[in-house]
Amino acid sequence: MGAKNVCLMTDKNLAQLPPVQVAMDSLVKNGIPFTVYDNVRVEPTDASFMEAIEFAQKGAFDAYVAVGGGSTMDTCKAANLYTSSPHSDFLDYVSAPIGKGKPVSVPLKPLIAGLVMGLPTTAGTGSETTGVAIFDYERLKVKTGIASRAIKPTLGLIDPLHTLHMPARVVANSGFDVLW
Repeated sequence: MGAKNVCLMTDKNLAQLPPVQVAMDSLVKNGIPFTVYDNVRVEPTDASFMEAIEFAQKGAFDAYVAVGGGSTMDTCKAANLYTSSPHSDFLDYVSAPIGKGKPVSVPLKPLIAGLVMGLPTTAGTGSETTGVAIFDYERLKVKTGIASRAIKPTLGLIDPLHTLHMPARVVANSGFDVLW
């Protein structure tokens, strides 16, 4: 993909586990400079999205890698979108009636989404395949999002072996997420 400055996004817990190390090792092995952002919030908010966006804007990244579940991927999608459209107001792309629901007309950087929580047929949000980024809009106490095919990851990587590094109950319970 020609990346020369990658932003690897994850959360603080996953940053200490093998899946993130595997991603970092791959970047190092391929001589690709990267910076880790590990402050992704589980159940992201507009404030946590803005924090990630500000980080990404300062880094001037030309590609993104999200390692984690839906929260990480959604946060990374938002960071990619708003750094690619730096003059946009945060609510410009947020779905109506909360936001303006404007269509995305700017090109985005490549985003590789690496799912950690197992197989998409049994667990997970499917965020590695969608153009949706969900968050809590704190001011109104509502869950909303950004929806556009333009923010869909360029590539989704799913490695069920990563579940071997997770507690058995977490793996089992994540499968029940589909049933709710």
